[in-house]
Amino acid sequence: MPKAPLLALAALVALAGCTTTPTAEVTRFHLGVPIPSDSIRVVPSVEAAAPGTAVPLEFRTYADIVSRDLAAHGLRPTTTAPTAYLAILSIQQTTRAGIPGPPPFQIGIGGGSFGRNVGIGGGVNVPVGAPRNNDVRVNVLQLRIRRESDNSAVWEGRAIQEVPAREQASNLSAAVPALSRALLADFPGESGRTVIVKLR
Repeated sequence: MPKAPLLALAALVALAGCTTTPTAEVTRFHLGVPIPSDSIRVVPSVEAAAPGTAVPLEFRTYADIVSRDLAAHGLRPTTTAPTAYLAILSIQQTTRAGIPGPPPFQIGIGGGSFGRNVGIGGGVNVPVGAPRNNDVRVNVLQLRIRRESDNSAVWEGRAIQEVPAREQASNLSAAVPALSRALLADFPGESGRTVIVKLR
């Protein structure tokens, strides 16, 4: 075989070897006791604070995705109040320059907070403007489960994905289903530990 085709084949093999599987950094906290199967309603944090607030259609789409994943783990999603649990969902997206790196976020069952450009807020927050070639999108899905009767904490967690903004996987329509599956994998998961989960 001529040398040029061999070199081309070697280059393709090398590129294939460099392909990485998308991952998310997942952290969960809970009280270490079983979470009984019961009714649960997914709401944005702003609605949890102010009942009756109108919920945007985009949020409802993502809430349905999370509801399906909660149902897969024995909970019973509903849109009717009251319920045994409230699942307070927050989805954030920011864009920053540079290559992906470890994000300095913190979370805890007692009420954590996100640092840097991502904040805990109601609904869905996304950046404005077209990304540059080297921009990285940071997608964050946070879920807090509380008893509706007394607002006591039951479980909370967050999944973070960093991906080049030019890739299709960086869009929330692709990121939210993958992050939801990663966050709720093996629910309730190991408390207090951050793990890297392959996205699918």
